[in-house]
Amino acid sequence: MISKKKLGSAFGVASIAILAILCAGCGSSSNHNITQAQAQAISHEIATAVDNALSSAGGGSATAERAGHSALARVISNIHPDQLPGCTVTGTGETCNVPISYSGPCPDGGTISVSGDFSFTLDSSGDGKNTESLTVTPTNCGVESNLTVNGDPNIGLTTAISVTDYAIVYPVTLTETGGITYGPNPSGSCTLDVTYTVTPPTTCTVSGTLCGQTLSGSC
Repeated sequence: MISKKKLGSAFGVASIAILAILCAGCGSSSNHNITQAQAQAISHEIATAVDNALSSAGGGSATAERAGHSALARVISNIHPDQLPGCTVTGTGETCNVPISYSGPCPDGGTISVSGDFSFTLDSSGDGKNTESLTVTPTNCGVESNLTVNGDPNIGLTTAISVTDYAIVYPVTLTETGGITYGPNPSGSCTLDVTYTVTPPTTCTVSGTLCGQTLSGSC
């Protein structure tokens, strides 16, 4: 006969096992609260802000790009390293350092900003590269109804652009990492690891994960 003590112990172990099964993944559930459509909306808003920031750095109109939701590929294809403002010619080539300071409205209120420096170092043949990081910061950024995003603390964007004979070499990759908080319905915090791949003249694809949701398709 099984004693009450052993029976109680077995019942306790079974209860813990059941709770463990029911709560599998509870610790990471905040990464899966948002829907696929919401993840895509957040990604699109970040890409749009980067569109505007790079367009402004290249001498374009950020307002016009924002209104038209221009593709990231089109903005990058319009950047000409030999025509950027802030370039200095040296005895061995030239260096270009363009400060980026962009802030614009989000669709449902709040703002999203991009800051950093967009730089190229080119030799006398017009060959070189750009490798640096920009900071994207959403502040009470209303991406859509009931979804407001903030930086946690921000989103880092790393660019990797090579130049040959003053022309950009494709494909171009831009990688996003960092974290955000979101709410009010649902609410939580999460990380992102997203890569944009750009090829001329207008092709841009996105891959990676945002808040636990897989992103794949056009930028």
